[in-house]
Amino acid sequence: MQSVEVNGMTVSIVDRVNVYVNPARDLHGPRVVRAGNGDLLLSHQDSLEHGGRDGFAHQWRSSDNGFTWVDEGPVADWRDRGFDSMFGEYGLTPDGRLTMVVQRREVLGGNIGIVGSWIQMSDDHGKTWRETGPMDDSDTYAVMFARSLVLHDGVLYAGVWSRHGNALYLSKNGESWSKRSVIFPNDDPDFPKLKEAGPPFYPHVVMCPDGSMLAMTYHTPPVHHCFSRRSQDLGEQWEPIVKERGLKLWAARMNRFDDETLIVTGRDIEIGATVAYFSTDSGRTWGCKLVVDKPAFKGSYAYSDSIDAGDGRFWVFTSSPQSEGKGDIVGVLLERRGG
Repeated sequence: MQSVEVNGMTVSIVDRVNVYVNPARDLHGPRVVRAGNGDLLLSHQDSLEHGGRDGFAHQWRSSDNGFTWVDEGPVADWRDRGFDSMFGEYGLTPDGRLTMVVQRREVLGGNIGIVGSWIQMSDDHGKTWRETGPMDDSDTYAVMFARSLVLHDGVLYAGVWSRHGNALYLSKNGESWSKRSVIFPNDDPDFPKLKEAGPPFYPHVVMCPDGSMLAMTYHTPPVHHCFSRRSQDLGEQWEPIVKERGLKLWAARMNRFDDETLIVTGRDIEIGATVAYFSTDSGRTWGCKLVVDKPAFKGSYAYSDSIDAGDGRFWVFTSSPQSEGKGDIVGVLLERRGG
C-alpha cells in the first residue's frame, strides 16, 4: 500500500476501480462532479485517437459514491455537425443545477482546430442536457476551454485557456459568463505561443484555506513546469506570477483535499505516472509526492480530476491505458488518517 505523510496525517491508496476500459477507443481526460441528488457523474473524451476522430464526451453515473458506474452514453456529441466534442467540464450552480463547458474541435484539428467552448445545462442531475450557446461569443478563440468550475459564495469561477491570455471567468447561474481578469497574459515572455493556442495550457483556480484564490497553469517541455498566481480579492487583481519549478506536472489540476490541505494531481513524464503533491500552506509550497497510478502501457495517461468521497476518503480519477497505445479511465481511492 503506497502512502505519504502530510502534516501529521497518513495519506494512503486503499482501493482502485475501472470505470471504463475499451482497447478500441481512446478514453482520456476524466471530469467528475457530485450532482445535487448525491450521485457522482464522470465524463471523459471517447474517440478513435488521442487527438480526436469520432470524438464525443461520454458520461457515467455512480450512485454508490464511486465504486460502480452505469454507462449513460454521450453527454456532449457534435459528430453530426462535423466536430469532435473532446471534453466536458462540470460545475454545480448555486441552485443545484449542473452546467458543463464543452470543448469543440475540428476533427483532428489539434489545438489550432479548437472552435470555441459551449455551455450546456441540466435541470435533472445530469440525466438530460440542453445547449445554451457559447461561453463567450466575442471571439472564436476567447474560450478554448475552461477547467475546475469552482463554486464560492454563490458564484462560479473558472480558469479559461484563451489565445487572448488565460483568464478568469465568473457566473451566478452557470449559463451566462463574464470575464473578470487576465491571469496569465499572452505577452509574458514565458508564453510566446499562447497567441497561437500553445502553452501554457488549462489554467484553473482553487479557493485556499487562507481565503486567497490560487490559479495554476502548466507548460509542456522544454519548459516543463507549472506557473501559479495568487489573488486576495477573488481575481480582481493578481500577485506576480510564480514559476513552480518544483512542480514538473503536465495537466496539473488542484483541489481542496481537506479544510487545511490542497492537492494537485497531474502527469509526471519522467516516471510515466499520475502523481499527487500536497500543500498545507495554501499552495505556497508543495511536497509529499504520491504516485497515484503508474500504467504498464504507453498511451493517453494522467489527465485527472478528484473529488471528496467523505469519511476521510478522496477519489482521484485518471486516464490510465490498460492496453498499448490507447487510454482508459480508472479511479484510485485515497484515505487520510491521523492529523
